[in-house]
Amino acid sequence: MAKIRKDNKGRNLHVRESQRADGRYLYTYMLNGKRRYVYDTDLHRLREKERQIEQDLSDGVRTHEASRLTLNDLFKTYMETKVTLKKSTISNYMYMWEHYVQDEPVANKPISSIRKSDIKLLYVKLLKNGLSSNTLEGINNLVHPVLQLAVDDDLIRKNPSTGVYHSMKQDRPPPKAALSPEQTLKFLQFTRASDTYRHWLPILITLLGTGMRIGECTGLTWADVDFENNTISVNHSLGYRPIDGHTKFYITTTKTHKGFRTIPMIPAVSEQLLTLREKKDCTYATPSPALNGYSDFVFRNRIGGLLCAHNVNRAITRILNEYNAAEQAQAQQENRKPEHIPHFSAHNLRHTFCTRLCEKESNMAVIQKIMGHSDISTTMDVYNHISQERLSTALPHIIQDI
Repeated sequence: MAKIRKDNKGRNLHVRESQRADGRYLYTYMLNGKRRYVYDTDLHRLREKERQIEQDLSDGVRTHEASRLTLNDLFKTYMETKVTLKKSTISNYMYMWEHYVQDEPVANKPISSIRKSDIKLLYVKLLKNGLSSNTLEGINNLVHPVLQLAVDDDLIRKNPSTGVYHSMKQDRPPPKAALSPEQTLKFLQFTRASDTYRHWLPILITLLGTGMRIGECTGLTWADVDFENNTISVNHSLGYRPIDGHTKFYITTTKTHKGFRTIPMIPAVSEQLLTLREKKDCTYATPSPALNGYSDFVFRNRIGGLLCAHNVNRAITRILNEYNAAEQAQAQQENRKPEHIPHFSAHNLRHTFCTRLCEKESNMAVIQKIMGHSDISTTMDVYNHISQERLSTALPHIIQDI
């Protein structure tokens, strides 16, 4: 009969268990014909690891391999599987990973030791550092499938990122990013009256009057504008991002399948675009740039080149700064509090359009189609937010109305 081995506290050790001279406990097991070792300073914790190892071996979960792979390692494998992605999409994925995930502690941990709390702490940190909710969603759309690949390959049992972004999204109220009608009117009037900035009016009114994403708007060609039927066809987008080591413009399909849509053209937009078309031949000394089969772009810079989101957002900032400075001076003269317009971007103009649309239209399918939302929940978020604001303003008047 084999002699029962004991630890330095007199406790019986199981088969394949031993205690080293330094007091650490050791468990030995075989994997793929090779001897593997697990250590711990506590016998109880060691036996928990033993049970997990035996269960993993029984279920075919490759725990040992997972302990040698980091999230960064798995991301490389994940990207190697995406052979059908467009170069612009790959560039976007690489940019987000390298700028927001790659150097974080969780990205360099073995995937077998990543917990749900690790993912949540990463997302919280990014939000605290000023990352937008939309960008965080894009990052989650990378982190989650990368970890799901580990699940599908039997490296880990469950995906620690499952539900993390969704729970945080529920906790975050929709941002109050829309301009009020008064702010919108003042901003446009100031732009129209400015010799320096009035050439930006057509694209600003088009953004406000269509709800297009900035890339959809800057990528608009005259072939997409139907003045006879007063519609605009949204079927592609113009981007500007590093691709293959060089920053350049590129054409891509719309953000989602539902992004392919036809938008009714309201009179204010039609008026601006008609005027722009009439003047285009005498405005630019050179023909419109051509890119990936697209040409005759509606919106161009002063020397005839293409516009990117940064150009538009920088112009909005300059206009706002001058407007608010003028409003500050006027308020001092009139001895009143200035009514500044808060900082906003081109995307806020899309949100403003959606807000005004939700105030007039109750059919979610109509709103979703015009906005090009891939998920009806995105439409519902804005609509519910508007409905809540209506309640807040309506309730104080109930007593007066009775």
